[in-house]
Amino acid sequence: MRGCLCALILAAGALVGRTQAAASPEFTLRLAPMPGIGHLVPELARGLGYFRQAGIHVKIINVMNYRPDDFYSTELLNDGTIDAEICWYQRVVFGIGNGQPARAVFLIDDSPHLTIAVANRLRGKIRSAADFKGRVIADSAGFSTRHYLTDFIMARAGLPPDSYTPAPANLSADPALLIAALQAGQVDIVASMEPLTSRLLAAHLVTPLYDLRTAAGTRAALGDVWPARSLYLAPSYIKAHPERVQRLVDVFVRTMRYINSHTAAQIVAKLPSGYFAPDVGNDSWAAYKQAKTEEIARAQLGFTRDDYSIPPSAAKLAVDVLLHTPFDDSPEGRYRRAAARSGKVRPEMTYDNRFVEKAMKTYPRTRGAAAAD
Repeated sequence: MRGCLCALILAAGALVGRTQAAASPEFTLRLAPMPGIGHLVPELARGLGYFRQAGIHVKIINVMNYRPDDFYSTELLNDGTIDAEICWYQRVVFGIGNGQPARAVFLIDDSPHLTIAVANRLRGKIRSAADFKGRVIADSAGFSTRHYLTDFIMARAGLPPDSYTPAPANLSADPALLIAALQAGQVDIVASMEPLTSRLLAAHLVTPLYDLRTAAGTRAALGDVWPARSLYLAPSYIKAHPERVQRLVDVFVRTMRYINSHTAAQIVAKLPSGYFAPDVGNDSWAAYKQAKTEEIARAQLGFTRDDYSIPPSAAKLAVDVLLHTPFDDSPEGRYRRAAARSGKVRPEMTYDNRFVEKAMKTYPRTRGAAAAD
């Protein structure tokens, strides 16, 4: 009886989607997802038929075809080259500060998928960020998430950001070099993301100290969840096309409901061929598919569950951290520094929860149900 009721609820949701699309004209959306796992939600929505049911024709855009550096991507939202983007929430913050505003309308990840781990030889000596003083830390470039969140966690432990020695940047860019440095005792702490984290753990070289791959771990380390990957658009597009934005967010809510209630293998089975590399041979397909399934399973740990709105407290945390980070002198570092110095950014400017709140009421979560195709 319970299963029948859940199925009826999901079928009713699908009927709502088709009815709304029939009552509204179809439109084309130029969407720019970040590379890799950033394509998962839109491609799964395509595979499940949700875009079709909503009357949305999605055209995938690569921002690198229009800008030599992708951190300028909010310019493409404001000049009309693209309509929406899936990328890190920080793009919204720094875009506003550089006069290229965007608003997040859907939160995909509420954790940064970050792990701060201690070299196993120092497990007994480094028990918290308060013990990072004087240590060598591999945490990438000065504008990276790994770097500024490591600094923030140290600040919460009472240490200034210059308390440690940064490892050479090339170590974070080359896993083989980083592994060799760990084995040689040249690195004490590593801030990493997947798939590097899993590789280091499998090699038994490090032990996680702060695990920000889940909402719970992120809240423990930062004091709140962290707005990571999100869907955002230019305020001008939102104002001109609120009905389109609502239909788009409806699709994302339906798709994330599916992701939250299915295994990685079930998700892979629904993904269209466009999600996968086109040049994988038959003899390599099984291993490739398994790797993709494991990648999605790891990503699911940090996906937002049930509520996809942007928490005001998390937006405030992100703005406070991002605008008070010492950036390096790379082009992206200077771009971010300009935003921090602009005085234009306020947390409430970075998001618009109207659409997702309505969509979550239209498509409520169901427990123990298989999603409708």
